[in-house]
Amino acid sequence: MQLKQGDGRVPIRSNNPDMPYVMVPFPNRGEFDALWGNRVKCESKERYWNMLNKRAEGETLIESGRPFSLSRERVRQIEAKFLRLMQNRWQTTHASKTD
Repeated sequence: MQLKQGDGRVPIRSNNPDMPYVMVPFPNRGEFDALWGNRVKCESKERYWNMLNKRAEGETLIESGRPFSLSRERVRQIEAKFLRLMQNRWQTTHASKTD
């Protein structure tokens, strides 16, 4: 599945079996930094931001990792972590609105 669709949204898993994926907005830079919090260093956040945006623009794992000397497997791992963080944020926000 592509990281970001043409409408600026990210596909994340849903708990609803009728709708396995939910499209949520791709975060802006401030939201992105807050999403990662203290999980990574500031230098890594900058690299992740640039790499994930390249992925969102349609570059392959290899193409988006090359400028940062990252293997395609490492890019895939970072992307998977990003999607998990987005999913957790969405579920937390969504659950608080339904209570």
